Amino acid sequence: MYLLPCPHCEVSTAVSPARAGDQIPCPHCGQNIAVPKLGELRQLPTAENDTATEKADARSAEGRANRPTVLFTALGLLAAGLFLAAAFCAVNWATITIPMTTEAHIDEFRQAYQEVSSAQMIREWEEINRSGVDLPAMYQYRVMELDKLSWLQNAGLFLGAGLLAVLGAVFVGRSGRASGT
Repeated sequence: MYLLPCPHCEVSTAVSPARAGDQIPCPHCGQNIAVPKLGELRQLPTAENDTATEKADARSAEGRANRPTVLFTALGLLAAGLFLAAAFCAVNWATITIPMTTEAHIDEFRQAYQEVSSAQMIREWEEINRSGVDLPAMYQYRVMELDKLSWLQNAGLFLGAGLLAVLGAVFVGRSGRASGT
């Protein structure tokens, strides 16, 4: 079968080689179309190639149509994972209890120094000047404060990234719907 364009409406019609040299009515406009001889007819595009092209175009369009769906699903799963990570960090933040704050620690030192005699204070001052203040590590409450703060910061980062993933999924979903796929 060969595709013969109608000279009146330019719609292609499938014609078999057996009809070479005849006239056929156009299925679109109804006008008669002169079918060329077999040699000229064979130079026209075939209907089989056209259907193969249509099938390839349909497969390609189907692949493009699935892209937004796959991306939407991937972004949705990413958002769910990020929200779970944010919840995990928030639970860890909430379960850390700090026994003392820096202000309470300073108040303890103030109370302790109020009970010390002036002579003892002078001896401690001289000892500090002679050997310096050497704190080998942070106080345990301060380590716990920093740990709790890092859990809170991580929860905020995961939450923000999750919200961005949700916005991306919404954008992909709307663009997929707007393009007609």
